[in-house]
Amino acid sequence: MKVKKRYRKIIALSAAALGMTAALHVGDAMAYFTTYVSSAGGGTVSLGTSTLIHEDPVVNMTKQIMVENTSENPCFVRVGVFSGSIIRFSQAEGESNWSEGDDGYWYYGPILEGKSPDEETGPMTEVLNVEIDVPEGYDRDDFNVVVVQECTPVVYDDEGRPSADWNAGREAVN
Repeated sequence: MKVKKRYRKIIALSAAALGMTAALHVGDAMAYFTTYVSSAGGGTVSLGTSTLIHEDPVVNMTKQIMVENTSENPCFVRVGVFSGSIIRFSQAEGESNWSEGDDGYWYYGPILEGKSPDEETGPMTEVLNVEIDVPEGYDRDDFNVVVVQECTPVVYDDEGRPSADWNAGREAVN
């Protein structure tokens, strides 16, 4: 009989200790399950880049092209000029941050910074003067010039060097 009383005493003390321990943490647990925070307001998050092309009519067989960054994010810009297979294009002489690539596009050298939220217009590239070479015997007043501009967000490598990924987003299209 003494043995049974002893076990009862141990079980009772263990249960009391467990109950006291649980009672100490009930407040923390209740605070965890009943605490809430409310908030109000909102903000615009811009994750992409967008640009707008500005081009003047052809004057003296030269087309002037500029690109404006209309987003708040910096980007790289390139421009392609097309008009069939007979007409050729070249960059006008002079200093410029534009350079012709091997793929038929002209690339703007520096990063085109983003627009401040309080500005009406965004930063612009320098003017790209594209000279149009029309072959002899071809009607110089009857042809179309198509200008295509593209932008891509600035991507930084592990050393912090900026670069352009012109294939970004194309995987979803294919």
